[in-house]
Amino acid sequence: MVKNIFTSGLEQSITDILASRDRRVAIQHQILQTYPHQTLVDIKLNIPGPIKNNSALHKLFTAGYQRLEKFLGTDIKVILEDNLPTGNEVFLICSQSAEVIKRQTVVFEERDPLGRLFDLDVLSTTNLRAISRSDLDLPMRKCFLCQRPAKECARSRRHSVSELQNAISRLYQQEFQIKE
Repeated sequence: MVKNIFTSGLEQSITDILASRDRRVAIQHQILQTYPHQTLVDIKLNIPGPIKNNSALHKLFTAGYQRLEKFLGTDIKVILEDNLPTGNEVFLICSQSAEVIKRQTVVFEERDPLGRLFDLDVLSTTNLRAISRSDLDLPMRKCFLCQRPAKECARSRRHSVSELQNAISRLYQQEFQIKE
């Protein structure tokens, strides 16, 4: 039996999540003003349901983020790290072009076992919105459970929150070799 890692943590309302998004956008703009010739990478997790952070999710985030740092290389500088009830987040900058970094983050999201959980937004002052996969003619992100386009599954609510949380709980157990 899979141990559910979503039994602890503060439930977040839609208001909390929207306030967090507004805060994130303000931070992104501030960083891009401070570092106008750099690429910004905003790193967070895609977590279904009202629990967005707890010790297990923080552990998953930290493990994946450390691997992403190694994957991206030495040309990065961490600007801000947050461990909030709405989730963990890291903002970093690098001198490579946004297009190069976006391609790298897509490879990480697709190939690393934890990469599928990550939401890696890449921005630059030339494009004040996150660069999408379609901007670079890259394939759409696939669903964590069924490999269909993730946006399609999210929009139609094809999978329940508990199905998604169980899959993340299984991934946690596998990642940290926790016996059932």
